[in-house]
Amino acid sequence: MPTVIKNALRALIFVLGLVLMLFLLSKAFSPAEGTIADGVHSIESNGIYAEAENSIDVIFLGDSVVYSGISPLQIWSEYGIPTYCCSTSAQKLWYTEDMLRKAFSCQSPKLVMMEADALFSKFNFDDSAMHKAEGVLPIFKYHDRWKQLARQATGDKSNERTAEDYKGYRLNFKNKPAANTGYMKQKLKIETLPSRNRSYFKKIKDYCEEHGARLVLFSCPNTKHWNNARHKEIAKLADEYGLDFIDLNTLTKDVSIDWSRDTRDGGDHLNYYGAAKATAYLGKYLNSLGSFADRRRDPEYQSWNDDAEGFLEIIAKKTK
Repeated sequence: MPTVIKNALRALIFVLGLVLMLFLLSKAFSPAEGTIADGVHSIESNGIYAEAENSIDVIFLGDSVVYSGISPLQIWSEYGIPTYCCSTSAQKLWYTEDMLRKAFSCQSPKLVMMEADALFSKFNFDDSAMHKAEGVLPIFKYHDRWKQLARQATGDKSNERTAEDYKGYRLNFKNKPAANTGYMKQKLKIETLPSRNRSYFKKIKDYCEEHGARLVLFSCPNTKHWNNARHKEIAKLADEYGLDFIDLNTLTKDVSIDWSRDTRDGGDHLNYYGAAKATAYLGKYLNSLGSFADRRRDPEYQSWNDDAEGFLEIIAKKTK
């Protein structure tokens, strides 16, 4: 056999062996229980897996402004509509699409609410390519999970953590006033969506349509990353595709955010007080659609009533 062919066969065997090894490691390292201790990224957002199959009517997608500003249990308490925040810190659109697909693997929401801030978050091809590789071979994503496995083997429970079940919302009472309260009146240069972002948005929109879900764009109050130029760009995008767009930054009479007390970090994220106002408006909007039944008396949703009761008890104690 010629030397060239021998070398080619050796190289092929090596590559196949490497792929097999990565596949087996991926099986070993992929979380089975869906907990932080098992290595799952953002357990609050991925907690939708723990919900009863096809029990969620609305999902919220987006970055940290969503899990800081939208409280599903408040919507439940007021209207009996089961919603969930599938949001993560600094969420790029390739991960937004992934979260959407994950949600539909166990749920059949009628409505998808997508926060518009992530539409402006730039990312490069390498980011999305690596994410696809992680999907095929999860070892790339959970490569450091050996730390959790080692702790479990030795009985070390120092890394275990539990979280209250707030349906993806993260309760926060901190307060740091915002300085730039006139952010929507500033005259800034035109903002345009990066072409890669627009392409991913089209994928998300098409996926929703294919699965019978209505897509709605919205924007949470935010003095640091939102402005009138971005509002105009998203309004144009919504008009192009015939979508509703709810910009809470422009609805100052209906969502009266007090930037001296309703933000936890100077205007970037809402605290509980701001989230209560933003959520009240979106809950009213969802209820006005007439598409959702009030499930508070449904025995299959008793756990939601229990979670909401515990949530309101904590709010009452914190806001005395």
